[in-house]
Amino acid sequence: MDLMTARGSAVDRSGSPVVQGPFTVEPFTEACRAVWEQRQHVVVGVSPGNSYFSVPRLTALLGWLCDEFARVDVVIPDSALEQTFLALGHDPARAAKKTRGEINALVNRVTRAWRERGGPRPEDGLHRMSQLESNDVYRERLAECEKALAEDDALWETCADMSREVLAARGSQGPHTDGTIARAMGYLVAELPFFLASADIFDAPTSLNFYHRPLPLAELLFTGKCLIQPSPRQAYATIRPVRPV
Repeated sequence: MDLMTARGSAVDRSGSPVVQGPFTVEPFTEACRAVWEQRQHVVVGVSPGNSYFSVPRLTALLGWLCDEFARVDVVIPDSALEQTFLALGHDPARAAKKTRGEINALVNRVTRAWRERGGPRPEDGLHRMSQLESNDVYRERLAECEKALAEDDALWETCADMSREVLAARGSQGPHTDGTIARAMGYLVAELPFFLASADIFDAPTSLNFYHRPLPLAELLFTGKCLIQPSPRQAYATIRPVRPV
């Protein structure tokens, strides 16, 4: 997801990383490791504007995930990306146009990469976030996240810091007003329900979310340090290539 510049040192509390073929898997906690070992469902958040998600890497990643997991759902944050462009100062029409262009290119890249590995399978899915916003579980967890953001200083500061980095990566050096940061945080807030409840959103027995580098937000959520908590059926891991693609 669009956490491409996020830094931090989320501590792996689950023991040694697992080298599984071409990827290294670091479940965040022992409970996360148990979900990983079941391999029932995984959510792939693909970040717009992130060079990490090249066609060769997506081809390798999606092929490996389909070999490992019973079901793979890819989520592309189209409606959330528009919040970033609005925070960068684009008017609504321009923000919508830039979002369409970037998202369409990304969908084509994912589709091409997946087809090169023979997928997706009938049980897999490729979703724009806007298609999932009517999901009842998503809406309930989003409302919970928005409420927590207003009440939990640690959550707000973490999301604000990560949003500043995203804006900087797109060329906006600031200083940023509180209103700009609040607008930019709309991207992260829209993603939070998938960290907390993708098993429920996608009606899966258990579900794993992951990113290719440690995320401060994941540490906050999966160590019980904020008001919102993941479902017991939810897991998070850091998954990265053993060798560059």
